[in-house]
Amino acid sequence: MNEEITFIYTVGGGSEHYENMERSINSIERLRGPSKFLIIEFGEKLKNSKNREIISLPKTIDFSAGKKVGYIIWKHKYVAALKVKTKFGIYVDTDTVMVNDTIKDIISLLDGGVGVSQHFWVPTISHYEKMATNKETFSLFKEAKALCGLKDTDGFFAGGVFIFENNERCKEVFKEVLRLYDEFYNDESDYVKSVTDELFLAAALAKNDDLIRPFGGALNHCCMGDNHMPLIWANDKFYGRNPWDKDWDPITFFHCNVARRDPAENYKDEEMSKRVREAWGI
Repeated sequence: MNEEITFIYTVGGGSEHYENMERSINSIERLRGPSKFLIIEFGEKLKNSKNREIISLPKTIDFSAGKKVGYIIWKHKYVAALKVKTKFGIYVDTDTVMVNDTIKDIISLLDGGVGVSQHFWVPTISHYEKMATNKETFSLFKEAKALCGLKDTDGFFAGGVFIFENNERCKEVFKEVLRLYDEFYNDESDYVKSVTDELFLAAALAKNDDLIRPFGGALNHCCMGDNHMPLIWANDKFYGRNPWDKDWDPITFFHCNVARRDPAENYKDEEMSKRVREAWGI
C-alpha cells in the first residue's frame, strides 16, 4: 500500500524544524518501511531523492523580517495537498512521530472523504471563539467567521494531521481553504493570532460535510498530559482519545515540539514518561 500514499510536510526556518521533520519521517519509515514524501520547503536545504519530492520556495517567506510567518507555512499544507499524485495523501506536522501504524485501517474508512480529528481543547467554533480570541483579535475573528459562513456548532478540527482520498471533491475542499485564506490574508496582511488555517479548514469541511470522516483524538495525540488528552499503555501499544470520547483507539501520531519542551513532562507515572520519551527517540 505504500506506493498509494504520500506523506506531506511543510518546513522552513530554524534547524529545529528540519530536525523535527527528520525524526517524524524516520518514525514513519521505521513502522512502514520506505514511503513517499512530498515536502514544501521555504528554503534550499533539501534535495530530491527517490522517495522525497521537494518543492523549494526560498523567496516566499523572509524569516529575518521579525514577523509571524507560521500562517504562510500552514497555508501551504493545502497547496501541497493539491499536488499529491498518489491515491491517498496524509498531511503531518513536522513535530510529530508515528507510534502505531493504523494507516490501513483509517484509509479503509475514508470512503472518498477527509479524515480529521476534532480539536481536544476547542472541538467546535463556539469553543474556539471563547478560548482562542481576546479583545485585540475578537473583531477580526468575527470578520473571518462571517467570511467563512461558520456556525457556532460547526466542528473545529486539529490541523496537525489529516488524511484524504485524492479525488476531485477533496481537492475542492483544499481549494476552498486557499480561497478563504487569500480573501482574508492579502500581501500586506499580518498574522491575526486567532485566524489560523484550521478556521478555513473548518469552513471548507462545513460546506462539504458529507466528506467529513471523524476520527478520535488518537489520530493526532498532543503529549500534554491526561488533563488534556487521556493516554494509556496496553497490549504493548499507546491508546488515546479525546476527553469526551468513551472509546480508546491505538494512537497514530504523537504531537509535540520536542525542541521546546519535554513531551513526557506532564505525565506523573514514571513508566509512562519513559515510554513516551522512547516513542520520541529521546
